[in-house]
Formats: sequence, structure tokens, C-alpha cells
Amino acid sequence: MKNALGVSLGISALVWTYIAVFVIGDYVQVWAGFIAWGAYFTVGKDALKKTISATIYGAVLAGIAVLLHTYLGMLGDFAWPVAVGITVWGLTAVPKFSDIPANVFGYAATFGFMLLTNSADMYSVSSVAVSNPVITSSISFILGAAAGMISEKVAGMLG
Repeated sequence: MKNALGVSLGISALVWTYIAVFVIGDYVQVWAGFIAWGAYFTVGKDALKKTISATIYGAVLAGIAVLLHTYLGMLGDFAWPVAVGITVWGLTAVPKFSDIPANVFGYAATFGFMLLTNSADMYSVSSVAVSNPVITSSISFILGAAAGMISEKVAGMLG
């Protein structure tokens, strides 16, 4: 088939969007899954494992930025920039999670989700519930990376 990956991506995107919106609903973010899906195609060998670990690492560091901000409140207007600066540096600090683009995708998607939902606070990121934006983003990243793998395999079958 001339554009097997395009066909596979289109069909997989249809299925992912339906499942994320109408089946799973509040437990995932469609766009965060697509970000992990795109990251899947950037990381190379062992893409599924690397994408999942890198994007979740980014999500965790976004959550840590919120906690740092809370404890750096005495810095006033500089609390957010310092918290973000420290945690973004952390995206490159652990060799085990060295896929920097996927780390940044996970960080940015999670931080964006927190800002959109007004959940960039200590209570949201420290809860052990699906309402925690780090957890919701991580579930989205896992499923999005899996969708990337599935679309790649279906494209291979289509030829």
C-alpha cells in the first residue's frame, strides 16, 4: 500500500480518540496521548519502553516543580521560574531517562494540563487519585505510546 503508515495512523487515531473521549473519559487526555504517540516515533529502538519511561519521568518532574514552587514561595515572583529551572535541568540529569525530547514532551504536556485545569497546586499533585494531573498524564502517555506501537505494527501488515 502506498501510504500504509498514514492509513494506519488515521484508523488508529479514530479508535484512540473514540476510546479516550467516550470510553475512558476523565482518566486520560486525548492530546497527551497524541504527544506520547508522536514521541514513540522519535525515540528509536525499544520505543515503547523508552517513550513510556521518558514521558512519565517528565510528568513526575512537572509535579515536583509544583511542590518546589510551594516550598520556594518566599522567592515571590521567582518561585515558579526557579522551580521550573531546577526540574527542567532534572530532565537531563538521569542517564536512564536520557531521551530528552520525550522527557520534555511529558513535562510540557503535564505542566500544560495542570495550568489548564488549575491543578498546579501541592494538593493535586500529591494526591493518590486519577484527579492527580501527573497520574492522568501518565495514563495518557502509556496508552498513547501503545497506540504508536499498534499503528506502526498495523502499517507493517498493510505493507
